[in-house]
Amino acid sequence: MRSHLALGLACGAALLSSGCLILREEDQQAKDNRCLGCHGSAEATGDAVLKAAPPNDTRGNSAVEAPGVGAHQLHLRASATHGAIACVQCHVVPERTESAGHNDSDGPAELVFGSLASLDAGRPRYDANARRCSDVYCHGYAASNIWTLPKSSDQACGSCHGLPPSAPHPQTATCHVCHAEVIAADRTFLAPEKHVDGVLQLGEVACNSCHGSDAGAAPPVSLDGGSSRDQLGVGAHTTHLTGSPTARPVACTECHAVPQRLDSPGHTNGTVEVIFSGAALGQLDGGAAWTRSTATCTAWCHTLGAPDAGSPAWTSTGPSLDCNGCHSAPPAAPHPGWTRCSACHPNATGDGGMQLVDAGAHVNGLVEEATPANCDGCHGSTANPAPPRDLNGNTATTVRTVGAHQTHLRDGGAWFRTVECDDCHVVPAQTVAAGHANGAVEVTFSGPAIAGGAMPTWNGTTCANTTCHDPKALVNGNPTGGAHIVPVWTQVDGTQTTCRSCHELPPIAPHVQNPNCGQCHQNYDAGTFTRPDLHVNGQVTFSVP
Repeated sequence: MRSHLALGLACGAALLSSGCLILREEDQQAKDNRCLGCHGSAEATGDAVLKAAPPNDTRGNSAVEAPGVGAHQLHLRASATHGAIACVQCHVVPERTESAGHNDSDGPAELVFGSLASLDAGRPRYDANARRCSDVYCHGYAASNIWTLPKSSDQACGSCHGLPPSAPHPQTATCHVCHAEVIAADRTFLAPEKHVDGVLQLGEVACNSCHGSDAGAAPPVSLDGGSSRDQLGVGAHTTHLTGSPTARPVACTECHAVPQRLDSPGHTNGTVEVIFSGAALGQLDGGAAWTRSTATCTAWCHTLGAPDAGSPAWTSTGPSLDCNGCHSAPPAAPHPGWTRCSACHPNATGDGGMQLVDAGAHVNGLVEEATPANCDGCHGSTANPAPPRDLNGNTATTVRTVGAHQTHLRDGGAWFRTVECDDCHVVPAQTVAAGHANGAVEVTFSGPAIAGGAMPTWNGTTCANTTCHDPKALVNGNPTGGAHIVPVWTQVDGTQTTCRSCHELPPIAPHVQNPNCGQCHQNYDAGTFTRPDLHVNGQVTFSVP
């Protein structure tokens, strides 16, 4: 009894230790092979998932033309161009044969696309009649692929997206420059599992890897390989960046943003975002603009800073701009019409002023000017600041800006008072004073010209109604009257500087008809003025005999 009992206990212990009483899980191999009962092939290579996927389908079809077969194997097996695509990216994988939605209809399978297929807000769908997938990330949203016409890997490049992809992708086909971790220069994939995986693999690259050259990052060459200046992607980049004899080099940031990284916002989106700054705005509060349709800029450096200038085309193949390229030489009014730029701009050289001492200080958003130490720095001479010379260097009295200046200021001498500049126009306290250097002389009469209530006018050729010239003007309340020559400003020939130029000799009544002027006018003696400063001074100087 004891021996049998001991034997029984020993057997029980052995059974318990071997797990005989534990509920066993289904044999893994049997579980893996359950799907093969309806579709797939036990002879297929790979794991249970690969074996379970058609061919064959539930109807025994093995040709890819059958909807139940199609491109299963191309998706599930990694290739030279992509990694393996999980079953759940296209449809539900049931836990059991009798799981809801599985094996409950005659087909086709219920497609429920996963996260990869619907990336970037895609709305993937399958048309069972046309046997096409559309609006799916993995094939390119613009593509519509036929499930029963699978393309082999050697046909894949360019079949899902353009080569290069369409804008906003940069229009360059040198994929390896930006995606060096994934693809080689010969377009063979180094890591196909990182292609069509939902992650954009971008490496750190130099700017001139995509555009520019060894000389720098700016085109030429453009993203699409262009090098001609008449192409929008090339244009006048080099001209701006290298500068010229008339302009400083322009920084990239003055026309557009310079990204910190390849994937910075606004970069590699197919469009250059032109955002002006620096000299392009100059002394303006905005207003600069780029017009793509005409390839022209409206900016301080080309147009707004010089209203008379045209806007050069970005794609122009002509020579570099000269002085007249951005403004006339000299610029239009209100700029003084003088070609001797160096008088006000120390950066200019020579009487012509068409050369620069430092191109870096030109077209820099500032007007580089220096106020001349004296008025004769711009007009006049060392004798006095009145022309000749005028702002353009003219010396002929027949030129209006020269005219009778010296006759008024110096030539009277022996017989009339020297006329002060401010008798005829404002004398500015400094070069930048309001109303000065604006391209027009503002004639404003004062002093003897308006004596006796006269109201003089200037029409650009002659003065009228001035006490000093016009017989209708009043002196001490009385008309001067008599013979009179209306002086022409540009007629300097001596005919207007005689006693009878302004009045009769003697003046007409009620003036006493006595030709002996010195009898009443003590500043005159025997045909000579003893005090010329008291003649033509707006007052009648006399004493009663």
